[in-house]
Order: sequence, then C-alpha cells, then structure tokens
Amino acid sequence: MTYSVILHVPRRPSVSSEEFKHHWENIHIPLVKELVGYEFPLSYTRHYIERPFATPPVDPALDGSGAAVEESQSFGDVDGVAVLTFANREHYDKFSTKLVEAKRNSVYKQDLSGFVDVAALKALFAGETKATGRDGGMAGWTFVGSV
Repeated sequence: MTYSVILHVPRRPSVSSEEFKHHWENIHIPLVKELVGYEFPLSYTRHYIERPFATPPVDPALDGSGAAVEESQSFGDVDGVAVLTFANREHYDKFSTKLVEAKRNSVYKQDLSGFVDVAALKALFAGETKATGRDGGMAGWTFVGSV
C-alpha cells in the first residue's frame, strides 16, 4: 500500500509566483533528490494554484454560480499543493530520517525558507488511497519511471 504526504505550500510574500515555481522546480527538487538519494519519493507531484483566472472554470456542483472561483481565489495563502507518494510508511520514514539529519536538515531548511512561508506550510498524511478510473472501475497506482 502506498503512503502519501500532501503539502499545502504557501510562497514567501517577497517571492513572485514565477520565482516560486522556478525555485521549486529547478532548485528545490534537485536539492531534495541530492540530499535523500534513493529514498526520494516514488513521485513528487506539484500542483500550482491558478490565480487569477483568465476564464473562470465552472464547478458543476455549484450550478455554475462562480462560488468555486471565489473559493480558489481565496484559498488562503496556498500557492502550491504537493503530493509525495512513497512505497509505504517505511519508505517515508527513511526519507524523513535522512532530511532531519543535522547537516542535511540545515541545507534543506535554508533552501525551503528562501521561497516558502514555512510558518504557514501544512502537511496531511494519507494512508490508504483509492482511485476510480474513467470506466468506473478502481484504478490502481502504478509507478512509471526508474527506481
């Protein structure tokens, strides 16, 4: 069973949205890979919150009222959502153990505080994950990439 960590990631107020994305993609991710090596998550997916909307999306659950747009626009200070997927809890524990080691942790925290509002960062830990495919059946999680 996979184990996931879901992060709500706010950018530092002094960092633009483009700087935030660039740093996360081109500096932070490679740094984390270097710091933890083989214990890097099976996947580390980043979702960037879309604001403002050029053409507002319609939420069918709200009958097109636009409430979903208002909610997304005011979703607090979250600029990104990350989903880190691990093979299991043991894999996550090995990953986090490497990151809390003193020398690595100092480098990690210094980088993170350069583009993230660390005080407002939030994490959710998800155990069992279920997914439904387009055909209505259960969709499993399949890792695609090198391990």
